[in-house]
Amino acid sequence: MKIHYTHEIELNDAASALVKFDMESIGQMVSAERATQPAAWVAEPDGYQQDGHVLRDSDTIRLIAYVVDSGTIYATDGCNSCRHAIRIETSSVVELEAVAESTQLPLPMLVLLSQQVSERQ
Repeated sequence: MKIHYTHEIELNDAASALVKFDMESIGQMVSAERATQPAAWVAEPDGYQQDGHVLRDSDTIRLIAYVVDSGTIYATDGCNSCRHAIRIETSSVVELEAVAESTQLPLPMLVLLSQQVSERQ
């Protein structure tokens, strides 16, 4: 599974390990719901590393994933996780803006996730 970043940055080994840890955490949530594994992943690298320093958790969402079959977005800030039901592949930018406002999921991450899902179909 490929992860897409909101912008290019080279994460150090410890930050990369946290990305993998968060992916595994979301994967466990998905498995517990007996859903298929996420089709797309988007990470905000600034939620993992700033100025070369690793961030154990973040004040904002730093990783989101989308399960097409259930139309569910899973998200984590490194400490807390959540999920939201939304058919991202059929959502307009205006609808994504409304989702971002009501869920605190970052709009740039939602837009990139939507693009990744659309490209896969």
